[in-house]
Amino acid sequence: MNRISAYFTSAGKTIPAHTPGSGETGSPRLLSKLDRLCLSVLMILFALCSFFRLGNTYAPQSFYMTNTENRDIVLDFGEYTDIASFSVFLGNQSTRHLSLSAFNEVTGAWEIINSDAIAESVFAWNQIDLHYRLRYLGIVATDDEAMFNELVFQRPDGSLLQPVNSGEYPALFDEQDLFPETKTYLTGTMFDEVYHGRTAYEFLHGLTTYETTHPHFGKILISLGITLFGMTPFGWRFMSVVFGILLIPVMYLFAKRLFKDTFVATATAGLLVFDCMHYNLSRIATIDIFAAFFILLMYYCLYRYFLADQAYRTLKCTSKDLFPPREVYLPLGLCGISMAFGVATKWTGVYAGMGLGVLFLWYTFTHFPKGQILRLFGFCCLFFIIIPLTVYTLCFIPVVGYSPYRNLIDKAVSGTMYMFDYHSNLVAEHYYSSPFYEWPVIWMPLLDANDAVGENLVSSVSCMGNPAIWWTGILCEIYVLFRWIFKKDQKAGFLCISYLAQYIPWMSVGRITFIYHYFPAILFVILMMGYTMLQVKEHFAWGKKAIALYLAIAVVCFILFFPVVSGLPVSREYGMHLRWLKDWILVL
Repeated sequence: MNRISAYFTSAGKTIPAHTPGSGETGSPRLLSKLDRLCLSVLMILFALCSFFRLGNTYAPQSFYMTNTENRDIVLDFGEYTDIASFSVFLGNQSTRHLSLSAFNEVTGAWEIINSDAIAESVFAWNQIDLHYRLRYLGIVATDDEAMFNELVFQRPDGSLLQPVNSGEYPALFDEQDLFPETKTYLTGTMFDEVYHGRTAYEFLHGLTTYETTHPHFGKILISLGITLFGMTPFGWRFMSVVFGILLIPVMYLFAKRLFKDTFVATATAGLLVFDCMHYNLSRIATIDIFAAFFILLMYYCLYRYFLADQAYRTLKCTSKDLFPPREVYLPLGLCGISMAFGVATKWTGVYAGMGLGVLFLWYTFTHFPKGQILRLFGFCCLFFIIIPLTVYTLCFIPVVGYSPYRNLIDKAVSGTMYMFDYHSNLVAEHYYSSPFYEWPVIWMPLLDANDAVGENLVSSVSCMGNPAIWWTGILCEIYVLFRWIFKKDQKAGFLCISYLAQYIPWMSVGRITFIYHYFPAILFVILMMGYTMLQVKEHFAWGKKAIALYLAIAVVCFILFFPVVSGLPVSREYGMHLRWLKDWILVL
């Protein structure tokens, strides 16, 4: 067995026969009772934190539609009344324009109050200021079509009032009790949920698809949560939490196979649990947590394939099999299937697939004779080309376009061409955008939501990494790279290539980018930290205590930032105290 092989074996000794229940051919059972206990505690802890104040389980559901033939809504408040504002819970169409008029009973004419009032955010409460004394209010929807789920009017003192003729528009005034005292992320969409959550709703109702700039499997997953819990903040975020939780066992299993140490595997998965960005992306209805899950899973399956193949080669000296058994090819096939779902979720899965290709070719050409390579490549054509293309095409089934498609393949091809044109030609600016070289140091967090909830209290949701993890991770990256280049450590090489495959492609991207694009790379940074912790534990008597102390610091850092990443009401002063770098704006 050569040096490369030694690093990929699942145990440091030869097992003479296949053991029932083993993880690979000839390898011992992977998880002990202690492993299962540690993993369960981490998953439960993260689940409790993630479901805490995830979002309301209720929101207006009935709706009133306007079109070119039915634009006018005329409301009678019974007597002249001072109206400060009204709020619109918008349906699935963003940026609806309204013309507001008051009827003058003296002149008998309608007087325009605001010729272009705008409600912007879908599935959220949009407040429109009025500050007018009137009895009759005319609302004209100037768009060709608009969906309004509810209207709520407020007096200057904040109390609610309802038109006396509300019965003429029952869908607009039947869920008044759902109007919140304060509007936050709990009551409506935030950041890109206005695209992905909305599209998931459109999939379920056969409506024209608005967001077509990414593949659609992630939005199909979001729609499952909406099916279970309705078009509510809890419903459209539910599946993100599920996949955020599922990332933890994948990380734990990956770390356990890499390091064969329960303490280090627990510490590695613990870093994921207490990373602020993992927490944030698990609580927002965007597709990034799904893509990250499939990316980590595909690399885990590839590593399992390496281990299984090495175990098989160890046993082959007593076997007459000419073709490796299913225990070897099963993880490779699962790797291809994971890649298929990753690509069907977001094109970052393609970047990850390139890294898989590098690792696979590196391993294959150093371990397989030519005859086996041809047979292996035939297997890979099925699982890494045909199945991914099939899954990618099928994810376009729920898409409803503005023009008819000849067939599903035409729909997928047209949609892919549109995505490519969109991302390659996108010219946009955003205050919270950041280039790739700023991501590792968390130079510019992304503020997903910020709402005043009291005189000096705000509910803020910031997308950022845990500084205690990300900043320490930079040192670990350097160490692991050193181990690969100068010590020829193949595990270090595996981790470096995996990390660089998620990071390097962004260096050539010219479009606007955000810090959350770095999250798939951070998963491998955390594994690099696990690698480093193993070295510390094995080479220093005080290593285990030092690791425990560091983990405590990471947990404390997570707790410090928890209010501004979770939306928990906090004083502005507290948020300003967390401004460790000059460009950090965690509260407004």
